[in-house]
Amino acid sequence: MTSTPAELPRDPDLVPGMPYRHYKGGAYAVVGVGRFEADLSPVVVYEAMRDRSLLWVRTADVFSEPVATSSGTVPRFAPDWPAALACLDFLPRKAVLDVLALYDAPYRHYHDRRHVLEMFEQARIRGVALNPAQALAVLFHDAVYIPGCEHNEAASAALIATMAPGVDAGIVQLAAQIVLDTHTHAATVAESALVLDLDLYRLAVPAADFDAYSLAVFEENRALLAANTGLSGEPLMQAFRDRRAAFLATLAQRPRLFVTDAFADCEAPARANIARVASD
Repeated sequence: MTSTPAELPRDPDLVPGMPYRHYKGGAYAVVGVGRFEADLSPVVVYEAMRDRSLLWVRTADVFSEPVATSSGTVPRFAPDWPAALACLDFLPRKAVLDVLALYDAPYRHYHDRRHVLEMFEQARIRGVALNPAQALAVLFHDAVYIPGCEHNEAASAALIATMAPGVDAGIVQLAAQIVLDTHTHAATVAESALVLDLDLYRLAVPAADFDAYSLAVFEENRALLAANTGLSGEPLMQAFRDRRAAFLATLAQRPRLFVTDAFADCEAPARANIARVASD
C-alpha cells in the first residue's frame, strides 16, 4: 500500500526568487519547491548566485534544518531579504518578487534587477525614506522595458494596479505618475524628484563603473541599433557612442542633474563622466 506523501513545506519564504544565505555565507535564491520522483519527498530547488547556470536540490527538511556551528545553532539556509526593501513591507514579499522577476529577461543588461535593488540600497545608504508611492515607483519604473519602445514607462505605470492589489488607489495613482515622470526625467509632482535622482545615480559612479554601465546599455540595444543602421563591429559601437554622447549632452544642459539635497554630491562626478564621454 502506497503511503501518503509528506506535505510540501508551508514556509511563506519558500517562494520563487526569495534570496537565501547559506550558513557558510553563500548567496542563493529559491527556484521552487517540488517532489523527488522516487519517493515523493518534498524538495527545494535553488540556485547559487555565483553560478546561475546550475540548479541545486535538497530535501525540504535538510534545507531548513538547524546546523550546529561554533557560534551556536543556525538555520542551514536563512531568508536574506534586503534591508533596503523594508519600505515595501506593505506588499507581500511574493508580490515584490513577482515584479523583480520581470527584470530578469535575458536581453536586459542595464535595466535589470540589479538597477532596481541598487536604487533601493542608495535610498537606504543615504538615509532618505521612500513613502509607499515612491517605493512602488522605484519597484515598477522599468517593469516593462523593450529597447527603443516609447511606451515603456506608460506600460510600467499601468502595471502597478494589476501587480500591487489592495494598495490604496491614491497611492497607486501617485506611483504611476512618478513612473511616467521617469520618461522625461522631469518631475511633475514633488514626490518624483527623489526617484528621478535615484534613477540617475549611475551617472555619478567612478569612471570604470560608468564605462561598464555604458557597455551594458550598448549590449541591451545592440540588436535594435544594428537592425536600424545596418552596422556591425566597431562602426556599430561608434554609432552607439555618438548617440549616447548626444543624449548625455542634452541631459547636461539642465541647470541641475540631481535636484534633491540627498544627491547633491553626485552632481560633479556625473558631469565629469558626461564631459569625458563627450571628449572621446
